[in-house]
Amino acid sequence: MFRLRSENSLRLFKICLSFFCIELFGLALICLCLTRTINTYKASIAPGAINLELIQNVLKNLAEEQSVTALYVLTSDVDLLPNYKQKEFLIHNKILIDLKEIESNLGYSEELKQVFHDADSLCHHIFSQIDIAMDLRTNNSKELAERYISKDMMNSFSEAKANFSKLMSFIARDLDSAQEDMKGFVNITRLVVELVIVVLIITFVCLTIVCISLTEKLEENRDNLEKEVNKKTSEIVAKNRHLQYVQEQTILGMSTIIESRDTETGEHVRRTSLYVELLAKAARSYGYFPEILTEHYIDILKKVAPMHDIGKIAVSDIILQKPGKLTAEEFEKMKIHTIFGEKIIKEVLGKIESDEYVKMAIDVAKGHHERWDGSGYPNNLKGEAIPLCARIMAVADVFDALVSPRCYKKAFSPERAFEIIKESSGSHFDPILADLFIKEKEEVLKIMNCC
Repeated sequence: MFRLRSENSLRLFKICLSFFCIELFGLALICLCLTRTINTYKASIAPGAINLELIQNVLKNLAEEQSVTALYVLTSDVDLLPNYKQKEFLIHNKILIDLKEIESNLGYSEELKQVFHDADSLCHHIFSQIDIAMDLRTNNSKELAERYISKDMMNSFSEAKANFSKLMSFIARDLDSAQEDMKGFVNITRLVVELVIVVLIITFVCLTIVCISLTEKLEENRDNLEKEVNKKTSEIVAKNRHLQYVQEQTILGMSTIIESRDTETGEHVRRTSLYVELLAKAARSYGYFPEILTEHYIDILKKVAPMHDIGKIAVSDIILQKPGKLTAEEFEKMKIHTIFGEKIIKEVLGKIESDEYVKMAIDVAKGHHERWDGSGYPNNLKGEAIPLCARIMAVADVFDALVSPRCYKKAFSPERAFEIIKESSGSHFDPILADLFIKEKEEVLKIMNCC
């Protein structure tokens, strides 16, 4: 049910997101079209606006040229004629330049071109009339020149002004029309944009609501999954702990059975495990072997300690239960229990335990009879060449053997056992470990008395 609701919410989210993206694309497209239209509008009205300014300049220059021509004709000072002639020439050129620019800005309107052509023709006619009037004045026909400019030129100027005014009105009309079209387009575009924005807002709100709903459902699903995972994890951990406990008890039971073949009690394996743990923790607390004696290392050491004599399963009961001292031949046969211990651990635990666990179990089983001075067995290892776990096991194993009755001896008192440990420091045992074991005497005695 929850999965169906989540899928529906996700489907709705995808639909809303698709609409949102389409609307954003549409809005961007509208903005692009609007920008291009505005640019086109600006490009279309710019020449018209420029032409209006140019026409005003032409009319202004024509009026100025008319005044300069009149001064040229009417002046009595002959020395001023060249100045007026030069000024007229400059104004004439300005008008020609403006007329060319106006013509280039007219575009494709035939109506405007025709009106401009009429005005342009009048301008050139006026230029011709000015040249005639100035020639008459230059040839001392002042009266004739005065009549010419007062009658013919005035009419031409009036016609030119009328044509340019007509041209300006046509251009202004086109500009007004373009502005109206642009205004209408902008208004329509604004309405469309506003509508799109409203739809975008609605879609965004829907997206937000769907996201919140989907998030709540995902969180709910996550919580449910987390609870289920935690439940399953707890079950797996419990099963693993149970299997570990069964395995440890099986190993402990097997070790106890093996130990009971040559001892009066099976508590030896339990006590030695506790001694080993006590000694390892003491060494760590005093700062010895910090890189080796981690909590994990000590935990494994405690678990593998019961298997230190597991190889005795390969030794004859006659040797194990012999009440007297073993002969040299019997002792050699006893020594093989360290080698068989290694073999048994590899075959039984090699495929079900970690390499670290198996290695430490082998080191304990094979090396707990090695001696610090190198006189032990099976490999005559010396000093720190003996694995630390085996050196710890050696102290614990010998002490418990000393204080426990055996078929071949009576139990030593704890005081005598501690003395033997001290005497054997540096020969049989690691001096550091032997010293620490004696320092922990009270705790050792508690273990000995409670087990």
